[in-house]
Amino acid sequence: MEHGQICTSGIEPSPRTSLTAVLRINDIYLNPVPDQISVLDAKVNHFTWFTPNIDSAPSTAPLNGHTATLVGNYMIIAFGMNDFTVLTTRDLVYNNQIHMIDMSEKNNYKWVKTIRQRDARTSGFRDFLLDLFPYTLVGRFGHTASYMDNKIYFLGGITKDNIRGANDFFYLDVSIPFNLDSTLPIVDLSNDAHQVYPHFYGVSTVCGSNKDTIFLIFGVSKESFSSFSYRFINNKEWVQNTFGGIVKWSSAVCNNNGSYIYIYGSYDVNKYMMTIIDTTRWDSASSDLNIPNYLGPPILLPNGRIAYIGERNIHDLLVNLRNIHMYDTNNGTWGNMSTSGIEPSPRNYHTTVLTQNGLIIIYGGANNKGAPVADLISVLDIKVSPFTWSILNDIDPVPRSAPYSGHTATIVGNYMIIAFGFYLNATSQLAVLNDQIHMIDVSEDNNYKFVKSFTPNITKTAYPTETLATIPNITKAAYPTKSAIIGGTTGGIATIIIIVPVSYLLYRKKRTVIYAPQAKHAINC
Repeated sequence: MEHGQICTSGIEPSPRTSLTAVLRINDIYLNPVPDQISVLDAKVNHFTWFTPNIDSAPSTAPLNGHTATLVGNYMIIAFGMNDFTVLTTRDLVYNNQIHMIDMSEKNNYKWVKTIRQRDARTSGFRDFLLDLFPYTLVGRFGHTASYMDNKIYFLGGITKDNIRGANDFFYLDVSIPFNLDSTLPIVDLSNDAHQVYPHFYGVSTVCGSNKDTIFLIFGVSKESFSSFSYRFINNKEWVQNTFGGIVKWSSAVCNNNGSYIYIYGSYDVNKYMMTIIDTTRWDSASSDLNIPNYLGPPILLPNGRIAYIGERNIHDLLVNLRNIHMYDTNNGTWGNMSTSGIEPSPRNYHTTVLTQNGLIIIYGGANNKGAPVADLISVLDIKVSPFTWSILNDIDPVPRSAPYSGHTATIVGNYMIIAFGFYLNATSQLAVLNDQIHMIDVSEDNNYKFVKSFTPNITKTAYPTETLATIPNITKAAYPTKSAIIGGTTGGIATIIIIVPVSYLLYRKKRTVIYAPQAKHAINC
């Protein structure tokens, strides 16, 4: 046996260690960075290097310590280590995933999550999903849920193992049918969120000119008076900005064209404010100060008004749902409306959604003793003037694990999808952290049902916006207002926020899909 050395030609890869190589049809493939993949053509007398075209690697693609195996046209890359950066600290983490590259087209390689194989029975082809590591849902509260491009993105919150806040990041795919008693289409993106500060009770909204960016906003530390903002770029890079000050934000709403975000919160005891962020600049905002009362959860109406469902004054413990405060994003003015109908009981920690039929649904909430309210679901009809309340008392049976606080609610077509939070244990009468997702079918007015099967049927709002735009009895509020610039101080109070934009166009890169088995015993009707 002899050994020797061959001089190669072409575009030589950068020097590296801990690499892998596979041989395919006399070509040798090296992996990974900094030049992601290089190919050595062994069919010519002087082996020749070249770099094929390939899309951006998943952020979880390993750097070293992995293995690479050639199977047909696929290079299967397993485990190893990949790096991430938290704030300013760069580190390596163990990778528990398997990735694949489709090399069937010369000079045009692709990261993929399916393997295409010929089906001997039909002489056609079948696609097999890379489904290897089940993602297990854990109980949480104080998380955010953002609905964008047929996906509900969940981030953060408090879990049993993360009592100071979490930064795990995953989405539920609502573009396909599923059943709550079976495997849920959950995709884990947690490796893309290592740089997001662990947090709870953040607020989020989908905004930007194309409504393709998730903005997450939250305060970090009252002790350090510091905060960060993040932008996720090129599917792997985070860019940070810093703002100072202290505000406890409770809601965020994007306007209809995606140009502004309206965030509301408390900057002192019984002192509330709204800050308006320009999404085209990110370096300025105006603020309304001295809003007298605590406002309930917001809903953006089709006519551009933000309706805050309920309020409480400095002496009340619970939100009264009779009076609706509104902010008009078209002209920057406040107003209010006194509603009619059967008013829901006062509550805190409820959620609000707007249906395709022009109804605002409030779900859940706790009374002044922290127990679930008796009227779980109430409906506010915004097609009439004044807005009119009705209470649904015949939604039965309600699953025993259905949450009443700390949850999120997202409207997807005819379904309201309720995630995590707390439910009341029927035996101990104690609040239990919920690791489940529940659904209510709201397709029939006054006949809502908890269901387990989801069928996509996503349509745009069908009710006329002119009805809302001409409501006569919204009276203008006399709130004093002031303006400020983010980064400076606001009436002597600075602003603390974290803004995390996560572009869906970037997240559309190929991902390793992992499904979440949902515990069947937790839903007992």
